[in-house]
Amino acid sequence: MLDNVLDKFIGFFQKPTHVLTNGVEIQHKDYSTVKKGKNFALPIERNVINQSIINKYDFIEFINEYKNDQTKIFYTENIVQAIFNYPTVEKADHEDSYVRMELQKTKDFIVFQSSLEDDLTQKQLIRILKRLEPCIVGFDNKKVDDMDIIEVAENLQSTKNIQSVQRNSSQAFMIDAEVKAGNGNFTVPRYINFEMPIYKNDLKIIAKFDVELFLSANEGNFTANLVCYKLEQTLEETVRELTKQVCEGCEGVESFMV
Repeated sequence: MLDNVLDKFIGFFQKPTHVLTNGVEIQHKDYSTVKKGKNFALPIERNVINQSIINKYDFIEFINEYKNDQTKIFYTENIVQAIFNYPTVEKADHEDSYVRMELQKTKDFIVFQSSLEDDLTQKQLIRILKRLEPCIVGFDNKKVDDMDIIEVAENLQSTKNIQSVQRNSSQAFMIDAEVKAGNGNFTVPRYINFEMPIYKNDLKIIAKFDVELFLSANEGNFTANLVCYKLEQTLEETVRELTKQVCEGCEGVESFMV
């Protein structure tokens, strides 16, 4: 009789348990589980991939490895995304398995784009031209042999030495500037021609920008403006080319612009 009382007393403090056939011991009071055995693991019912990749070629290779009949590619001006479990007419799904490639701009292009937004002082113009020197390929569509434009910018001293500034002219304008070695005449080009990759995702895709240079005299100094009339158009064309190459590299996968 004492044994029965003792069993009931111990049982009052123990959590009721039940062992399942797969080795899981369920404690009914708080529904927690205890894993049994070294190799025990919960079954994986479906694969869900959430991955971000920057390099275009790695992105294509990843899609080709995991693509299936439900895979679809969607892209905007900022991101390309492949969804591996997109719903079909026959099969509903969660759209939660994907790989993304965010379009990231290069440092050179960020500097270039920022230079188009504001009036530039003499020092700012010099800094930008020197910073982007490797990207300057021509003046007025003529191949660059040296960096005379930087020399001009560095040695423009005052408005009293500027004889004429012709804006919106079909001809390059002449500036008579006082330079360190004396007085000299410099022909400032109307257009500066840049070439550079826009996106880190594929540095082999090079974009060309023809930038018009405007100078205006103001109280002993000059203000410069760089104007690129086809900036947005070039950006759109580059995104279109990049995404086209991605889609062509993923044979059999449909793509959609959203």
